[in-house]
Amino acid sequence: MVESASRSFLLPLPPKSAISLVIARASERREKGLPVIDFSSGNVGMLPYNLGLFDKLDIQIKKELNSSLNLVAEAVKQGILKAYYPNPAALSYSPASGTTSIKKEVIRYFREVHGVPLKDTDLDRVIATAGGQQALSVALRSLRPNTRVLMYRWDYPVASTLIKAQGCEEVRVEAKEDLTIDRADFESKVSEGSVVYMSMPNNPSGYVSTSDFEYIAKRMRESNGGLIWDAPYIFTILKLTSSKAVFDKSFLKEKQEEFRKIAQKYYEDMCILSSISKTCLMAGLRFGFATACSHWIGIMDSLIGRDNLSSPTPSFILCEDALRMFLNNPVSHEWLCEVLAERLTILIEEDLPLILPKDAFGALYVLLKTGGVEGSKFAEELIDRYGIVTVAGSAFYGGPVDAVRLSLVATPWTEGDEQWIENVKTLKKALENMS
Repeated sequence: MVESASRSFLLPLPPKSAISLVIARASERREKGLPVIDFSSGNVGMLPYNLGLFDKLDIQIKKELNSSLNLVAEAVKQGILKAYYPNPAALSYSPASGTTSIKKEVIRYFREVHGVPLKDTDLDRVIATAGGQQALSVALRSLRPNTRVLMYRWDYPVASTLIKAQGCEEVRVEAKEDLTIDRADFESKVSEGSVVYMSMPNNPSGYVSTSDFEYIAKRMRESNGGLIWDAPYIFTILKLTSSKAVFDKSFLKEKQEEFRKIAQKYYEDMCILSSISKTCLMAGLRFGFATACSHWIGIMDSLIGRDNLSSPTPSFILCEDALRMFLNNPVSHEWLCEVLAERLTILIEEDLPLILPKDAFGALYVLLKTGGVEGSKFAEELIDRYGIVTVAGSAFYGGPVDAVRLSLVATPWTEGDEQWIENVKTLKKALENMS
């Protein structure tokens, strides 16, 4: 693969943690079936490995699950068994940035989903992380202080915190009324060697635009900059009409292919982040991954090795199987998309004051206007008076704004989704009372 020469925005490659490095080397030898005489670390979880803990460990999957949930259940079952039976591998240290076998599944993901032309041997161009947020953290912590980092007006607030903590200059790019990028504003703020952080599909607004995304990718290449693409919602894109949201498989594939073609063209200038939590309904298991040039990944690897001596071993064991099964049969997101479409449609039909993009909607959230009341104050009043929990829009907007973010997935689903319907009606009544 071709490596772009000009990446002035990245830090020099730091040395790796000595202990993390030898843990990874030992793991690599074991995976290859080579002998290992291990004096490396305080890996006390290895002591009972050969003894085992369970005479029997069995898990029965419910027969009535749909295909999406059956894949999730099968991955959980296989992962738990592999982690604890017959040997309790989950109790031991494991490489902080993923084993070789995990990285090969990550390579496959970015090759098949994003079109990045990775070979199975490109292990230095991918990394596994303890959740997508860790991938985001180390990607941004790889930047040189004083780097100009552009963010879309509405975007994930953790990125803003990390940018400032790294000593970089955060610059917000304005959004138009339809949530598209204000390109004139972008042009006035982009500079040589600057970096863009962007979640796309967007958290919190659901905004999806391959046109805007390609424009930004092109401008980053022209300015010798970089693009951090936070892309965990690439499988949750819905079609929007004037009256409802629809999960249309062909529409999703069309949008994915558009993103794929852009990544194939501009991947050399990107650090692409993702996770398994949205595609496989496994947010709590904390398994993310990233791809970038080997220098960028090398910095991220060193940072993770200093932060964590080991990966969360049981999660990584389980999620490796989940990722493999998803790539073999990518259906676990389909039920999620159907639920998202139904729930968003209910919000639209109740005529709540939503801030919606045009045509396409992605991610798991929607913005709600607060009728002239600043979002932080509004969110506090909602929870104090009604027990309704939202997130103030100011966290995402980068300043005061009259909006809050609603999650479409925090309420457990049951047949008929009666709890969601009741919650929406309660929210609507609260809005009427507060206005």
